[in-house]
Amino acid sequence: MKVLLVDFDSKIPNLALMKLSAYHKQRGDEVGFDIQDPDQVKVSVIFSKNKGQAAGLKSMFPGAEVSFGGSGWDLHSVLPLKIEKMKPDYDLYPSKYSQGFTTRGCVRSCPFCIVPQKEGKIQIWQHPSEFHDDRFDTCMIMDNNLLASKGWREEVLSWFIEGGIKMLSPQGWDARFLTENLAGMLKDIKHPKGLHFAWDNTKDEKSIIRAINLLKTAGFDLKHDISFYVLAGYQTGFEDALYRCNRLKEMGCSAFVMPYHKKDKQINRLAKWANRRWAYWSGPFGVTA
Repeated sequence: MKVLLVDFDSKIPNLALMKLSAYHKQRGDEVGFDIQDPDQVKVSVIFSKNKGQAAGLKSMFPGAEVSFGGSGWDLHSVLPLKIEKMKPDYDLYPSKYSQGFTTRGCVRSCPFCIVPQKEGKIQIWQHPSEFHDDRFDTCMIMDNNLLASKGWREEVLSWFIEGGIKMLSPQGWDARFLTENLAGMLKDIKHPKGLHFAWDNTKDEKSIIRAINLLKTAGFDLKHDISFYVLAGYQTGFEDALYRCNRLKEMGCSAFVMPYHKKDKQINRLAKWANRRWAYWSGPFGVTA
């Protein structure tokens, strides 16, 4: 059987497609991104804004069985468990790191986040050794809230430390779960792109300050190693986001503003300032933005 995979809009190697590739290769199928006259076409859509355009692909393959998946297509579309737990095919992309989930779901119920609806409550998923490839010295942890899984989080971090594996973590870590021990374990791991936390709500300021102090005590260079994603424009306005950015700067950490609404000009200006570190650190908002 010939299986064409279509990565419609991923920003990083698409984990689901890599697992599908591994599954079909195991079956002896011809699978990949450049398959002519396919029997099956499997399309991944990450962003819902692209769903309509992606749907048009079906007319391009009238003789094939075309299926769609991904968060942008349907929050409840999932791979069969036997495929989900397979080691990804890292030859599908020019991969430079392993990637996967050690937990799925989250203990939080943030109204702006799709994870509770998509994955439910947090559960242990896979040990990183199950999806890591020894040809790489780096592994991406895609968990939504690893620090919420007490006991398991120490197991995962210990694996990185003992193996000398570098960690990539695109999600914002939940600073409210940080402890002195966890800060120390995170410091013992190399983070090629720094360590990112999230500060979504001003009411969590005390927890954020506490976490920053723990990271500083653990030996992190806050200015260069630590940044916080700042959600801006969701139930709060520009002034609230500016306050969080300035407070983080006072504490010695970088901010990365994530506008909830792209049409808010003030918040877009704030993002332009904060997300360019030279501007953020060279002067206050309004002067270097």
